[in-house]
Amino acid sequence: MSMKEFGKALQYYKDAIAAAGIFPEAEMAIGDVYFEEGEFDLAAGQYQKAYNERKGFYISDSQYDILYKFARLHESQELYKLMEDDLSAIVADDKHFTETATSHLRTQIDKNYIDKGLDHVLLLYRFERSFAVRAHSKLGWFYYRTGRFPQSISQLLYSVIYDVSEINAFLQERDINYEFSSLQDVLTAVEKSSELQRFTNEVDFFKDLYYLAGSTFAAGYPQHALDLWGLLARYTSSGSYQDLSRRQVKSPRTEPLLGNGVKTLGQ
Repeated sequence: MSMKEFGKALQYYKDAIAAAGIFPEAEMAIGDVYFEEGEFDLAAGQYQKAYNERKGFYISDSQYDILYKFARLHESQELYKLMEDDLSAIVADDKHFTETATSHLRTQIDKNYIDKGLDHVLLLYRFERSFAVRAHSKLGWFYYRTGRFPQSISQLLYSVIYDVSEINAFLQERDINYEFSSLQDVLTAVEKSSELQRFTNEVDFFKDLYYLAGSTFAAGYPQHALDLWGLLARYTSSGSYQDLSRRQVKSPRTEPLLGNGVKTLGQ
């Protein structure tokens, strides 16, 4: 598969399924072969087969890998409503995010952010890495681009909390006396560490911060947004979001929404 010898890969996966009987990992991998070859309908069928067999995964969280693959497939076909559904199914299983009769953590995090700012939120909350982080990130961007700014803020706050929690854990491993004090200190640490820069690039950390500021601005809290853009503008490790943030500080604006048909595609 990694050598792009898709015919051989397909045969090996089929042989493995024939030997094992139920083998959702291989069913999912066959879907990847079809996706790479542009056979999207066949890929969807394989992902669905793997999802139907999800109880057979050796690692139970692999069931979310299928939903991510569905999301990628639907995005490539511009079926954005289906993509949203795939990602929403992932975050629905995030115990920190789902509101229940006895837990309103998400509502409290949103309120703390609006009332007291991002540093206060990052000081209060720390989560272990979750299968749902990428879904929060993607949904946050998508909700911003479709004008659902409060929902975008919620999703991106969770993505940022997860990422900062991991950065804090990394820093504490190297300095037992380290304690989080502000996002500025975290960004300064990232600026000095090639390992943290690789991590933040992989998880779209600066993108999430940039669009969190964007959604915050569009939702009617310009000072929070300008503070965050101003912070990103100071650090070269922000990459392209450094220049974009500088522009936003000078002249804030909301990006154009995606096409009017986005919310109904795939229905």
